[in-house]
Amino acid sequence: MTIPVAALAFTYMGATRGLKIMRYTLYAQWTAQPIGWIVLTLAFWTALDATPAWASAGFGASWALALAIAWYGWEREQRRFDVGGGAEGIPEERTAALLRFGALRAPATLFSQLIFWTDFFVLSALMSRLGSAGAGQVGVYGAVLRAGQSLFLFLTSVSLTFSPFVADLHHRGEREHLDALYKQVTRWTLAATIPVLLVLAILPGRVLRIFGGAFAGGDDALRILILGMIVPVTVGTVGFILIMAGRTGWDLLVYLGGFAIDLAVAFALARPEVLGIRGAAIAQACTLTFSAVARLLLVRRFLGIWPFDGAYLRLLAPTAVGAAVMALAHAALPETRWLVDLVGSAAAGGLAYVVALVAVGLPRAERAALGRLVRRAASARAGSPHGPDR
Repeated sequence: MTIPVAALAFTYMGATRGLKIMRYTLYAQWTAQPIGWIVLTLAFWTALDATPAWASAGFGASWALALAIAWYGWEREQRRFDVGGGAEGIPEERTAALLRFGALRAPATLFSQLIFWTDFFVLSALMSRLGSAGAGQVGVYGAVLRAGQSLFLFLTSVSLTFSPFVADLHHRGEREHLDALYKQVTRWTLAATIPVLLVLAILPGRVLRIFGGAFAGGDDALRILILGMIVPVTVGTVGFILIMAGRTGWDLLVYLGGFAIDLAVAFALARPEVLGIRGAAIAQACTLTFSAVARLLLVRRFLGIWPFDGAYLRLLAPTAVGAAVMALAHAALPETRWLVDLVGSAAAGGLAYVVALVAVGLPRAERAALGRLVRRAASARAGSPHGPDR
């Protein structure tokens, strides 16, 4: 019952994002739904019964709340449009155009989720004959996937924000503006993701200990996985760009190719007698690399834009500084206190990376703009009645 409710919520949120209004997605999907799920589940457990069924009911109710917020946002914003007067509308809102777009986009959406789990399902089937030992390995790989997907945190957020601007600039034919925006957004997304990448690369065992001591053995698989996962971050929101430019057929073909690669490589390498969870990680890394590179080349072919320029090289020095400091902190902190090691090493390396990024990693114009922003914020705080003069 929750699926159609969530689907409607995503429809209304997508509609407001198409108007370049992000706040209703923030309110509905990223605030009301997760917090509502926790609050409603606790309420149901307290008032009724602490069972998984009532936790599921809380999940469904939280999406109903998100739907109400998303619907209200769309209804409020669409009032400012004139829908009367017998206007014929735009070609994209006619039935034939919608069917052409949706008939390809709907299966692509399904494959977009499936490629993240195909190797996991194959591993589960191949490990089933090992009984509890195989189930344990599958559980470890599940934790590896969850940890690795943290690399997509900023990419997903940027994609939701960036996609309406892509559609608008492409529709107006402003290719140079779109190219410049694509370069800047992609570089900043990668810059924000690098600290997470360093933590996963240098402290994989410590990260997996969050799930339990038995999961730390997946460190090699996690390192393999992030080699493939960083590629989509490096090339940016190429999938959303293809979709916003109306190339949904090509996007679906890339998903089909990625699914075939994931399936074939997983069956070949994830068998217990071959590489096990490391083979599954290789399958996922190959899939994500293929998908990202294929979409990058398609975006170059159809839109003539490219994410890389000389400013990208500026990220190398901050990355090296952050990695060195994080590795030194990891070597100095006690091995037996894994949480102290994880937090301390991540904080030290992250701080060193940020300092180096501001010092040498930003182009002069961006560094000057950041300085003006900091000075403006400091001036506003100093002039506030709640500031230090109060």
